[in-house]
Amino acid sequence: MPSENMLQIAKKALLIPVTENYADDELSLHIASCRQWLIASGVPSEIAEVDDNALVQALIIIFVKTNFGFTSDGSVRELPKSFEVLLRQLCLTAVAPEVDGAPHE
Repeated sequence: MPSENMLQIAKKALLIPVTENYADDELSLHIASCRQWLIASGVPSEIAEVDDNALVQALIIIFVKTNFGFTSDGSVRELPKSFEVLLRQLCLTAVAPEVDGAPHE
């Protein structure tokens, strides 16, 4: 069974049926923007651009949930603190040395 792609994961997180495509362009834009943010923050592109890394998934979901659509009053939403915590963890994981000969994810 093939793994889900990030667009499908984001749709599920937003409770958008996977079969609906009205939001695909906006969601794809947010997913790509988040991946670029991760890379600019020091996450290697080979990690930031995969869909099966749990930290990458969590960061993209938080980013998409924060930025998708508009607030009712037009205000800008800020990323929650958990985004920064997970981003630091991913950056540290990406540069951490191997432990006991086992490579990290």
